[in-house]
Amino acid sequence: MKLSSVKHFITVISLLALQLYAVGQDSVQVRRGMANTDGSVSHTGLNRRFSTDSTRMGNDSLRNDLRKINLTFLSNIRTASMAEFVAQLNERSNSYAAVSGNSAKDSVATIKNAISEEIKQLRSIKGSIANYSGSLSSTQDQIRGIIKRYDISASNHARAHQYLNTAQLRLAAKMDSLESINRTIDELIIKDQRHLNRLDLIPETKAAAKKSDVAPGKNSIWKANTKSISKDVLLDNIRSNYSNNKSIDKYVNRTDWASRILLIVLGLAYAYWIVRVAYILKQHDPEHKLSIDAIVGKTIIFLLTLLPFVNFFTPSFILQASQLVIMSIFMFLLRYKITGQQRNIALILIIFYLLDVFVNMIVSDDLFLRIICIGFNLIALGLVSYTKRRIKNPESPGYISNFIYVVFAILNITAITLNVIGHVEHSRSFSIACAVGLVQSFTLQYFADMIKADVRNQFKKDRLVSGFWMRFNEQRTLAIITEILRIICVLLAIIVLANNLQFIDTLLGLSETFFGKVRSIGSISFTLGNLVVAVLLLLVANWFQKNISLIVLGGEDGQLNQAYNQKMTLFPLFRLAIILIGFFMAISALGMSLDKLTVVIGALSVGIGLGMQNIINNFVSGIILVFDKPFRVGDQIELADKKGRVKEIGIRASVLKTADGADVIIPNGDLLSGRVVNWTLSQEYSKASFVLHIDRKADLDQAKQWINDAMTASPYFVKERDSGISVQDISEEMIYLSVSCWVNFAANVSSFKNDVLIILYKQFEENGLKFYSILSPKNN
Repeated sequence: MKLSSVKHFITVISLLALQLYAVGQDSVQVRRGMANTDGSVSHTGLNRRFSTDSTRMGNDSLRNDLRKINLTFLSNIRTASMAEFVAQLNERSNSYAAVSGNSAKDSVATIKNAISEEIKQLRSIKGSIANYSGSLSSTQDQIRGIIKRYDISASNHARAHQYLNTAQLRLAAKMDSLESINRTIDELIIKDQRHLNRLDLIPETKAAAKKSDVAPGKNSIWKANTKSISKDVLLDNIRSNYSNNKSIDKYVNRTDWASRILLIVLGLAYAYWIVRVAYILKQHDPEHKLSIDAIVGKTIIFLLTLLPFVNFFTPSFILQASQLVIMSIFMFLLRYKITGQQRNIALILIIFYLLDVFVNMIVSDDLFLRIICIGFNLIALGLVSYTKRRIKNPESPGYISNFIYVVFAILNITAITLNVIGHVEHSRSFSIACAVGLVQSFTLQYFADMIKADVRNQFKKDRLVSGFWMRFNEQRTLAIITEILRIICVLLAIIVLANNLQFIDTLLGLSETFFGKVRSIGSISFTLGNLVVAVLLLLVANWFQKNISLIVLGGEDGQLNQAYNQKMTLFPLFRLAIILIGFFMAISALGMSLDKLTVVIGALSVGIGLGMQNIINNFVSGIILVFDKPFRVGDQIELADKKGRVKEIGIRASVLKTADGADVIIPNGDLLSGRVVNWTLSQEYSKASFVLHIDRKADLDQAKQWINDAMTASPYFVKERDSGISVQDISEEMIYLSVSCWVNFAANVSSFKNDVLIILYKQFEENGLKFYSILSPKNN
């Protein structure tokens, strides 16, 4: 304690001496009237410079205000030294990742004290940066006030404008450097705090326990202890192997409460979700069961499955107990759905799991106990091989994939090998990892199937009550959820395996180094972690802009309802806004400054000028189409040889739905520059015209009445609009009648004519008369 206090005192005295030296050097420079290290000039030089041209500088008040601008303090802000010092601390922090439970107790305590001191230093530097930033902001406000008060510009007060512009650039550069250093310090403090929390979880008695096991723990199996095993020996082995139980206390006491509360909130939200869905389904289907034990059991499974995410450093005992509870609850919930063979396999697995954990709890250097452990490893291999041969359906509970089978075999063989050559402690870790991993492979599969079943129930419920999820396609949604669940299960398996093999600290240290290391491409610096976040933001923004119309307006099975077609006109702009917001958020996540972004945009502009004219033309045309509105979504239009309904107005192209069901993608530039015929611009209904050739023997008045009755019988006929039947021509055998009327929508013209011709065909056939029809020219 005394040595730590002395070190802290020396550090504070050194920092004070360094600060006093810097101030003294700056004071000497000011008194001499020389330029400072950042290129600023003294006020004496400023007076001589501006007093030579009083007509340009303005009145005395301006000169007095300019004298008040003090930039000499910039020399005290040594950002390069601060950045170098923080970089050294960052390298030192990376070295702490190699410290594990195998380190000596004194070394761990020393490193913990060093980390605590570094965190104090970093927070002290943050306080200095805050003070510097306040001074810089105050000076910037002072300069802006002078510029606004005297209306200073390049044409008015040219020298003052040049001086103040240079001062602003220097202040901005200092503030950018301080902001970058401050951001690095925040990340470094979080990293050091994680190292400190990890080292706190190392049991204090673990080093001593390992020292006592060194001699017997590394004896090969043929040199193992053959003494008789008593009750006291078994109890001592249990205490020795589970001497890290104190880590459970630290896990309970030091786990961040924010993570616990978040997991509890997610569990309650999940319980509310499944209760609400089950309640509505039961109202419409009395056979659907609303079981309280199922709801409670599924909620417990949800919480225990996601428990490793609360704290990556989870004691092995907690993981073993949680997997056993999950497996037991699943067996209870699936008791009526699994076959007898699957039930027997699950029971054997649970019994084997308990025995394996118990045997590894009492294992030591004794020959008999080590042989028993090897026997359990062999039984585990046989059990998994038997299960894989019996259960071959991937959708069946208890199915073991080839990947899991290979990993399990490797872990068991490694455990047997370590046991034989004398590394009993490591062999125990591999054996427990095998048992827990095998059970977890079942529980994670059950967990994924449980979530997907709940999603299917949600779709079933929404189909009954026309809910929100009806807007999306069920198969595509389940496919996306399956991929997300697969990623979550892989992460959970890695965390549990790393905890059981006791290399979670090394894994996290390597991951922090891999994802946190600053990499550069030219002048652009980034980390892989920030790159992953940026890619995720872009993916989310892309999905959201594609589905914004379904989310806001509604739809069914992934398709927009026709009733909302007219409301989609401005949605291309919303999609563009979402893309831009996602892009800038991704750039911000990468840590790229705006000046570097300007360079990237400038480079892109060159590419746009050389080879992207058509893309930009279509993009601008899309914006013009949105505001000019020559047609809307749902309108019946005709462009060249294509005719159909406007299905979507996109950012680059629009989609036209033809009468034969084809989707025609037309660039917006062609729609804006081409001659577009809009049949429904001012009204929804459209005119239908065709010519009927009827037998000259027919009564003309009776024929007209038949035609009127046929038109009226069609559901597409608009009775409120005028219709007409006129004689166009008369030949020796036929009378040519021109028929014109209005239908409710342009796309229904063909259907309307079909209805009329079928009715007239039957009518004329009954009376022994002939007739046929031709379409009228397009200009009619």
